[in-house]
Amino acid sequence: MEVSGKRQDKLTHSVSHGSAEDFVLFCIPCDRDGEREPAKGFCTTCNEHLCKTCYKHHKKPAPLRNHVLLDEYSMPTTPTASLSQDDFDSCDDHQDKKQKYYCRDHDIVVCSVCVTLDHRTCKVEYIPKLSKHILDSEELNELMAEIESLENVCKLRIKRAKDEIKAISENHDKVIKAIHQFRKEINTRLDDMETIVVKDAERISDKKQIYLKSLSTDIEDIKDETVKKQVCLDNLIQRNCLDKLYVEMKVAKKRLVEMKMKAKQHSRINNNETVSFVKHQAIIDVLEKYKQLGEIVSVKSSDSENVAMMKDTSIPPEDQTLNLEVVEDINVKSASDKKNCDIKGIEVIQPDKIVVCDYNNKKVKYYDTVQKKTVSEMKLNNSPHDVAAITDVRFVVTVPSDRSVHFMSLKNQHIVSDRKVNINETCRGIAYSNDKLVVSCNFNPGKVLVLDLQGKILQSFSGDNSLFCFPRYVTVNTAGTSIYVSDWGLSVKAVKQLDWQGNVINTYQPGRGGLRDICELDDGTFLVCLNQNSDNLRTISDDCKPCKITINEKLGRWYPSAVAYCKKTRKLYVSFSETDGINASCIKVFKVQW
Repeated sequence: MEVSGKRQDKLTHSVSHGSAEDFVLFCIPCDRDGEREPAKGFCTTCNEHLCKTCYKHHKKPAPLRNHVLLDEYSMPTTPTASLSQDDFDSCDDHQDKKQKYYCRDHDIVVCSVCVTLDHRTCKVEYIPKLSKHILDSEELNELMAEIESLENVCKLRIKRAKDEIKAISENHDKVIKAIHQFRKEINTRLDDMETIVVKDAERISDKKQIYLKSLSTDIEDIKDETVKKQVCLDNLIQRNCLDKLYVEMKVAKKRLVEMKMKAKQHSRINNNETVSFVKHQAIIDVLEKYKQLGEIVSVKSSDSENVAMMKDTSIPPEDQTLNLEVVEDINVKSASDKKNCDIKGIEVIQPDKIVVCDYNNKKVKYYDTVQKKTVSEMKLNNSPHDVAAITDVRFVVTVPSDRSVHFMSLKNQHIVSDRKVNINETCRGIAYSNDKLVVSCNFNPGKVLVLDLQGKILQSFSGDNSLFCFPRYVTVNTAGTSIYVSDWGLSVKAVKQLDWQGNVINTYQPGRGGLRDICELDDGTFLVCLNQNSDNLRTISDDCKPCKITINEKLGRWYPSAVAYCKKTRKLYVSFSETDGINASCIKVFKVQW
């Protein structure tokens, strides 16, 4: 029997006492409210017995829908202890004490003895007091966002590692084939020499594959740990275990820093250096002079025909100079154009098909790079500004003066209009990622919108000029974790990296010249167009740090406007404003190399 005015331990509340009621189980949720109802079921997720009413309604709330229930015939017949909201971890140094305090000076959780011995002069606070508003805290939200971001980065790194393993295996096969071909040109006396060089090739390939497989495993472990952390925090949030949540949050923050550092150490995979078989010509002349057929040497991708396939499948290293070589100019002006073109938007929808927005002639054009001509065009009532591909035949175009976006597609080699969505904003730049559209709008102050494919505004990032002034173009990285905004600005021009909550993560300021279009390259770096007399193409890293770039041709005074990149062909398409000696109806095509 309970003593009036007092509550027993939660475990004893799940079972009555006395000879007639030994091991009669009661409902834990009802018991918390001071009521006793016989248990008629059990939730394995909550680790609690439930009465008939609680059992019936337990899975109705959204957070509880995936909980696993056992009926009264399958439920445990002995009491179980549920996790208390005040279930603090024991102190490592003082096992009989709980870590109920947080030291702000050292950013750690401690017990009362630790406070007395080591933190008497520190600012120490009681965790139950601090945890009251944790669910609404920016610190928790940032931690959850960082965990999700790291998980996405790990997925990308794993994919890169797997692609690299495949490329190394293919390169290894080509090396072995070259060795065997050369082997056929000589006689059987070279069998031993062939064995030596083949083993050299296998040793190098195995070493690289072992390293990359180990790397993939490391990153997989990091990904799994981030998922576990996220599940743990979500579970504590759902169960309103604020104290435990606070402690786990602090532990997760520290662990997250360690995992991010480890992931960063493995972020640069050098895939530009491969191996190739080099024949010893002297062996053909003097068979007895050498002990093996040749040497296994490392070569640059561009140095050998044997690694041509590697060039097409590898991801360039992030720390090398980008080289741009002009390979051709394509003219997108058509016979019906009354003005010279002003190409403000370009998108590669297929390796041989690009779509351009001709602002001066109020047209959207489809250009075939194989046929080298404009195959189809659509005349609009107002000037289009930017274009983003949704699939290889569907795309969306912004029309600023219409304050709308137009959904279009290619059907039988012709551009057709699917529908128009009014968003009541002066929209300019547009990007697509994971069934969402990101649109830059307005001027002084500017605004960035996130829309679904029906045109419904999901999020709006705006404010005074400290956020945006004149956002011209936007793009989203391949991982889908960050938005990059090219802001022309009044006094400060900048590329800003945002998360999906509109928070500015990093900023790149070129110093001078207005910013225009921006696009992502293979290695996660970004190419940025500037409106200035020289040095008007820049590359920056995914965290907005300047990178090296070389353009293997003197282009004179040209002002790049729109840019698009095809990862399959490694070709870059750049339009520019009309100046002396520059035909703005032409788009320059660059071959991209690292």
